This record gives sequence, C-alpha cells and structure tokens, in this order.
Amino acid sequence: MKLFTRNKKTVHDINRDFNEGKLFADSSYQRRKVWNDQDKVRLIETILMELVMPEVFFWTSDRDPDTGIASTHIVDGQQRINAIVDYIGGEFILSEKYLMNDQIKKSCGNKYFMELEQKYKNKIWGYHISIVEIDPECTKSEIKEMFYRLNLTNYNLNQQEKRNSKDSVFGDKCEALSTYDFWETAKIFSSADAKRMKDVEYCCSIFILANEGIVDQTNGKKINNYYDDYKDDFDKDDILKKKILKAMDIIEDIIDKTTIGFVSKKAQMYTLFCVIFHMFEKEKTFEKFFEKIKIFVSAYSKFRNEFVIDYDDEIMSSLYEKIKKYKLASSEGINKGANRTIRFEILYTLCNEESDEVFRALEQMTDDMSRRLDEKRDKKDKLEMDDIIDKDEES
Repeated sequence: MKLFTRNKKTVHDINRDFNEGKLFADSSYQRRKVWNDQDKVRLIETILMELVMPEVFFWTSDRDPDTGIASTHIVDGQQRINAIVDYIGGEFILSEKYLMNDQIKKSCGNKYFMELEQKYKNKIWGYHISIVEIDPECTKSEIKEMFYRLNLTNYNLNQQEKRNSKDSVFGDKCEALSTYDFWETAKIFSSADAKRMKDVEYCCSIFILANEGIVDQTNGKKINNYYDDYKDDFDKDDILKKKILKAMDIIEDIIDKTTIGFVSKKAQMYTLFCVIFHMFEKEKTFEKFFEKIKIFVSAYSKFRNEFVIDYDDEIMSSLYEKIKKYKLASSEGINKGANRTIRFEILYTLCNEESDEVFRALEQMTDDMSRRLDEKRDKKDKLEMDDIIDKDEES
C-alpha cells in the first residue's frame, strides 16, 4: 500500500522551488496551461481573502543523497501553481472586471504583484497551500495512472488531455506532428485549440486516416483504441508520417488568399487529406490541382441553400446538386463516416475531372451565386435605408 501524507507549504516556498526547477509539471502526462485570465485572477483573489483553495498533489521522484535536493512533480494542481507563479512573476494584472470582492477590487484591482501594498504581498507570500505528498516509492507509471484516476471524472479535462496521461507511441507521434509549421500556415488551430490539445487530437485523426482510410469519429473511441493498441509501437519506419508530410507540401502549395478560408476549416482540411491520399494510392498526377481546387472553392464559398436555381443544362444541374450535397455534409455531423465519405467522393471526382466544360460550368455557377448575393445585399441596404427615412419622418 502506498502512503499519502498531508502537509502545508507557503506560497513563498512553492514559488522558490518552482523557479529553481525543483518543483515542476511533467508534460509527459500533464495537460497544457489552459486557465484564462479570469481563472487566474479569481484564484489570487481567493488567496488575498485568505480563503481555502483545493489541495494539490506532489510526488518527490528523485533526491540527491549528498545535497538532499529533490525533484518534485505536481501531479495535480499545476494550473493553480502556474497561476500563482505567473502572478508573482508579473505575467498578468488583477483585472477589476474579474474581481468579485469590493475591498480587493478597490485595493488590488488592475495591479501587478509588484504594485500591491506590502500587506497584500505578505498575504500571498505567507498563504499556506494544503499538499498531499505521495509516497516517493511510487513509480512513474503509477503516478501517471494516479493522475488519470484523479481526473477520470473531472469534466474540466477533455478526452485528449486525459489520453495525454497515458504512455503511447501513437500519442507521441501525433503530438510531434502537431508541432509542424504547416498547421500555422493553414490557420487550422486557434490558441484555445492548442491549450486544450485539440491540435494533437486532430493529428490523431490524420494519422488514422493515413493508416486505414475514412472512419467514423463522432466520439473518442477510435482514438482511445489507437492509444491503447499502439502504445508500444506505431509507424516504426515513418511510412505514414512521410505520406502525411508529402500531402502537407501539396496542400501548402494551394494555400492563398482565395483558398485559406476553405482550407482553414478542420472538416475541409480532413477532406483534402482524404483526396490527396487516394490520389497517391491511384498514382494520379497533381497537374492543375490548385486550379481545380480554387474553382471549386469559389463556387462553394458563394453557394447558399436559400438560392434555388433550376438549371436546364445537365452538367450545371449535376454540379449544383453535388455542391449542395457537399455543403450539407460540411454543416452537420462533419465527423460522421458517411458525411466524410460524401465530401471525399465529390471533391475527389472534381479534382480528377478532365473536362474543361465542367470547370467552366462551375465558374458560371459562381457568377450566378455572386449576382444573387449582390441582389440580396442591395435589397437589405434598401430596406435599411427606407427604415432610416421612415424614422426621420416620424421624428
């Protein structure tokens, strides 16, 4: 049986140990820093009000027998520790709009730590944090399991953050893929995505796509299985990785101001990978690939379901229905296997279409949609102007 002891440490001691590297959050199983400014400010407010904050879990993994200096992991509570250290280090102010206590707002609002009155600084330095110290005899794998169990029912952690606490070669490969500059160029991930490891989760989907093709991912089961099934070995020869990087190069070549709005959508990026992987498999050439994608994107971006157009021309009518179908498969249930397949089949067919007539028809459809959008805007502007005139007359 492993032993757990309870202790207390002051913020001064914890801040010192953290800055000296004796206390740290291990990224091999911890999630990233995700707290926003409101979360951080309200924690500092709790400390200034001398109220109790939840206990944190520490584990001393190594100790130098000669100096007695130990390396201690923050097993649970890294968001709180980081917030305290960041405030003392001058990383943020106590924004008044987030403070709830009138006295704290008046005395400490909009101030950095160094700007606080001495008595408030001392309240922070002397604040005691309750600590659960985990038996040093625990192994790293036991600590990871403990972290996973601690957060198993914590709804603040998403599925990917929980997966990160598991040792998995597959997971490591996906995290490495998420660090490529390509994703920044394509503007796929927001800062919030990166904080919550949504970038890693998305790269899991791309690796799975490269490995076995389109699958349904309306829940996390598929990725969970990959983390478990490929925890010891995955893509040892980097065959899948090279395939993905080659596709990235092609996609990067088609990114410009006319396509970025389309490419930066996660569902459309996934579809592009589907198309390119299949073209690799079928040994298709990428001649005029950018030109064809650009024409499709122009038509797709102008398409509105509210515009009902009955084309007599068979090619125009067929393209209209395909884009309508593609639009629907991109607006709901985007991770369903069926909708992913619909998007892939339509875009793949167009990208490998030889007939110039088809693309002339797409360009004509784009012009039709643009004209209807202009008419709609003109009508809206006229209604707004009429409304202004009516109000002026009333007054």
